[in-house]
Amino acid sequence: MISGIVLAAGLARRMRQQKLLLDFKGKPVLSWVLEAAIASALDEVVCVVRNLEEAKKKLSLEHSKLRWVINERAHEGQSTSIIAGLKAISPRSDAALFLVGDQPMIQSEVINGLIELFRKNSKLIVVPTFHGEARNPVLFHRDLFAEILQLTGDRGARVLIDRYREKSAFLEWPEETPFLDMDTWEDYKKLKKR
Repeated sequence: MISGIVLAAGLARRMRQQKLLLDFKGKPVLSWVLEAAIASALDEVVCVVRNLEEAKKKLSLEHSKLRWVINERAHEGQSTSIIAGLKAISPRSDAALFLVGDQPMIQSEVINGLIELFRKNSKLIVVPTFHGEARNPVLFHRDLFAEILQLTGDRGARVLIDRYREKSAFLEWPEETPFLDMDTWEDYKKLKKR
């Protein structure tokens, strides 16, 4: 069993508003990420948010694979959302794939490619790359869950990629589009034009 964890509880300090609920081609940004995750080979999708009421007002998405988790410690940094999501997945899960909520162009093909590569080898981490550069989403074997639960502050689990580089598999992707995210209003405007 492979679980997807969508990190959607960020404070969006640079954009000064909840960027994941902004309209992107007729749907909230977060909807695109959740739909790609649900359409993929993931067995379950856990979405970590700060304000579930606000999210549900904008997102009409419901699916048997999808569950919501509220992170009331989101102000303490990204690690708290990672931990909240990891604690919410099925105890039978063999791996967790962490997706970020601000990548509306992510494709289920990328997710499936990572899952397939994970199943083919015995690596601890599976990472997509574009021109050799690591991108999101990243898949972690359950053997690393204990270390992920020790993360603190506004750090993701990327430190583990450096630590376990030899035990990681890399999936080179031919185009950058699925990995583009929205950190600024400029990013948002550029993505809307694509």
